[in-house]
Amino acid sequence: MDKKKIKIAAGLTAVFFLGILTGSLGTGIYVKHRIGRFVKGDLTERHAAIMKKLRNRLDLTLSQRSEIGKIIANALKELSSFRQKHRAEAETVIDNAVEKIKEKLDEEQRHKMDELRRELKVFGLPERRSRRSEN
Repeated sequence: MDKKKIKIAAGLTAVFFLGILTGSLGTGIYVKHRIGRFVKGDLTERHAAIMKKLRNRLDLTLSQRSEIGKIIANALKELSSFRQKHRAEAETVIDNAVEKIKEKLDEEQRHKMDELRRELKVFGLPERRSRRSEN
């Protein structure tokens, strides 16, 4: 093969792999965003997802959709309230587990564990939820 064909093949290969990388990163960001909204308490998003699944799987009539939609909305509100009431207890359990884990770690690992715990709190923070509900 001459140099020109090698350059073309290398260029096409590079474009191919950059396309894969771009697609993977884009998909990862999209999925993280969608799942993040679902997990972090967007009741509208959860309601829509649940209703879509029920509608598709159960072939619900219009009247069933309306009635079941109200039930789902009420259940989601109750679950949200339950989570808020018990969030402090759950945080205490997690904090206790983290402290027990840290007892098994060396100094550097303890610092990393503290950093990891802070990062995880940022994504599931009660303060973040309360700020959203105040707005």
